[in-house]
Order: sequence, then structure tokens, then C-alpha cells
Amino acid sequence: MNTPTKQQKKLVRLISAFSDMCGSVEAANLLLKGVPEELHGHLFLSMVVCYGRPFTENYGVGRIQCDYPNYPDSADAEMRDRHARLLDLRNKFLAHSSAEGTRVQIVPPGVANPIGKAVQANFTFNMGKRTFGETYFVEWLRVAPETFKKRLYLDIEQLLQNTFSAQSGLTAPFELSTGHEDFRWT
Repeated sequence: MNTPTKQQKKLVRLISAFSDMCGSVEAANLLLKGVPEELHGHLFLSMVVCYGRPFTENYGVGRIQCDYPNYPDSADAEMRDRHARLLDLRNKFLAHSSAEGTRVQIVPPGVANPIGKAVQANFTFNMGKRTFGETYFVEWLRVAPETFKKRLYLDIEQLLQNTFSAQSGLTAPFELSTGHEDFRWT
């Protein structure tokens, strides 16, 4: 296993983030096309988690803030809001369970369940997770991964040129070393 150069490690990080942004945009696009209601939450989860992935510590890849320490760094306040909302959704509701996003209702024995279930002889419960089903919200949030995806692509293109264009003899695809072994179950 080769030890990657600093530029190669950066390429792996940027390309990994680009892939995550593609997943986020694809999930948003499917939501906006219209999907059965039972799939909405799953696609929204995918959109949000894919977006947030590069902004958290990633095993062997690192956080994207290594390369974009002030991201989002545009003057567009709405872009900063989109970014913050997506990370809040990820961290407080979707990638982790939190008290903010969870509601639990206890139904005592012999009491009518408010959601129409039959009266039970034992304690039971109703549980709900906060949902974000409005299409306009997906449209508004989608701008963040789409914009970052475009920026990453341009930066990747430039880094590839700067890193490899001076090397002669490149006549076939090659894999970048990550400095880590392939995945193994623990």
C-alpha cells in the first residue's frame, strides 16, 4: 500500500465530497419529481445525510473544512442558512436521534389510543419523529448541494491538472492510494 501525497489525499477528500453532493442532489431530484409518500422520508434522509457527510470527521478522508475552512464562504446569506439548516437536520433529526425530533405518547391500559388503535390491556406508546415533507423546502435546500457540487467539480479538475499533467507515461486509468487498507468487517 502506497502512502498518498498531500495532493492525492486532497483529491480523495474532494472526490468523496463530490460523490456525496451527487447523492444529495439525486435524492432531492427524486423528491421533486414526486414519489410515493412512504418513500419521501427515506429520500429526504438520504438528501440530508449525503450533504452533511463531508462536513463531519470521515475515517481516513478528513473533513472538507481542511480545504474550505470558511465554507460556506459566499456573501449569500441564504446559502449560509441552507447549509446550517441541512447540518441541523442531519445532526438533530436524521443521522442521530434527539429529544428535539422525537415525541413519545404513553397510553395507559384500558385507555383509548388517540391514533385509533384498539384499547390495550397493557401500557403502550405512540412515537413520532419530526418530518419535513414540504416540496418547497426541498427545492430551497437543494441549492446548497448543487452549488457545492459544481464548485467541487471545478476544484477537482484543476487539482487533477496541477497534480498529474506533468507526469508522462500516463496511458491507463489508475487508482489513487488512500493510505488505508480496503474495508474489512470488524
